[in-house]
Amino acid sequence: MKHRSVIINNIQDIIPMLAGKVFHATPTTNMKFIRESGGLVPGTELLYRDYIWDSSNGFFRRRGCVSFFDYRNFGTSQWKNDDVFKCFPTQGLNPGESVSILFLDESEFNMLIPSTVWNEEEAWTEVIVPHIEVGYKGKVSLNHICEEWVVSLSM
Repeated sequence: MKHRSVIINNIQDIIPMLAGKVFHATPTTNMKFIRESGGLVPGTELLYRDYIWDSSNGFFRRRGCVSFFDYRNFGTSQWKNDDVFKCFPTQGLNPGESVSILFLDESEFNMLIPSTVWNEEEAWTEVIVPHIEVGYKGKVSLNHICEEWVVSLSM
């Protein structure tokens, strides 16, 4: 897995940098547990706190999935700017903290469950970020993560 440090001036600066990518985001402090477990585990099995995917009523969490951000449609007519600002990877990031953005290898994209399933199941009482959030059923091995960006705010 490749590693990169990214420093941003504003929490929203990261959004265009992620165009075309599928990724999971978690506080960097969680990476020790992720490495020890060998991958990303579904929210129902979390051994650490995750402020980004921390809804007990999350649609994908309740189905034993790991949630990912899907920015493959960024800049197209299918992209919904309103939805991206409901939840983005550096939301809640404070100076002195960092978030790890873990990029899913393209070979695993066929495993992704789209947010449209939420609509099909009429799961209106469960939380999802429409058009942006996708799920991956079960554990995601670190072998399927091709890169980690450690993102922090400039001081």
